[in-house]
Amino acid sequence: MPNLNETLYFIVNPMAGNGGSMKVWEQAEGMLKSDVVPYKVFFTEEKGHAFRLTEEILSRTARETRIIAVGGDGTINEMVNGALPFPHAIIGALAGGSGNDYVRGIQQTKSVEEALRLFQDNASKAIDIGQYETDGRFGYFVNSLGMGVDAEISAEADRSPLKKWFNLVKAGKLIYLILFLKTIFTYKPGDMELIVDGKRHSLKKVWFIVIANQPYFGGGIKISPQSKLDDGRFNVIAVHDIAWLKLLAVFITVLWGGHLNIKNVVSFTGNMIKMKNHGSVKIQSDGEIVGVEEVAAEVLEGKIHVMIKD
Repeated sequence: MPNLNETLYFIVNPMAGNGGSMKVWEQAEGMLKSDVVPYKVFFTEEKGHAFRLTEEILSRTARETRIIAVGGDGTINEMVNGALPFPHAIIGALAGGSGNDYVRGIQQTKSVEEALRLFQDNASKAIDIGQYETDGRFGYFVNSLGMGVDAEISAEADRSPLKKWFNLVKAGKLIYLILFLKTIFTYKPGDMELIVDGKRHSLKKVWFIVIANQPYFGGGIKISPQSKLDDGRFNVIAVHDIAWLKLLAVFITVLWGGHLNIKNVVSFTGNMIKMKNHGSVKIQSDGEIVGVEEVAAEVLEGKIHVMIKD
């Protein structure tokens, strides 16, 4: 491992992955000590703590600062939101959660060792992120923003006792598949209005609409294979007016991108998106529930620097 004379800052969420994040950190810390890499580590104590720790660390540094989340997509989302006002921040992550879509789709490292090598490299890249507004509140997302059954599944996964057991056997992402199979029998798709760069689309019986900044969501589902991190636009995927049996076919063909050829799976590209549902349909940002019923989002081009595999 290269040995740069530069401190790495780690923010560990001990609760992520039902405590699996601590095993990831212990492995990483052993490697850091073995290679005499300078580092500092902070542990979160509650929801929102990663956001505050990120702000505190970056407010006390002036030069480029590599700051790394050890947890899941919720932890990296908090870190990204905390880092945005600081142009000297460079973001990374060690996969310690259930879904880990950021590591899978953006950082693209396969192991702790590979990630640590990347963190010690001088390379970084500016990528796009999304800003959303819902009910007068603003926030940011790096993976995706969705409304519909995907948000319902995210909310259910967060409180499901099954998540604990699947995380124990390192199969956390299977919880999303199981809850999908459960939820499609009870979820009632409603009508939604989608506005893409000013053009209005009225969609009937919508299962979900996802605004994708990168290919993956829901713990490894390649929902948007054409998404790029630096093209100044979102890919928007909507699934509507489709029977639940055919919806199963959508989630099978998603493995190779074939879902984009299925009737009633529609896609758009744009940099300003609005979604509205006349009901209490949930909205998720990087897997975290942020509101209901209506949301607007826009691309912020090259807004944050990340450590990324070439």
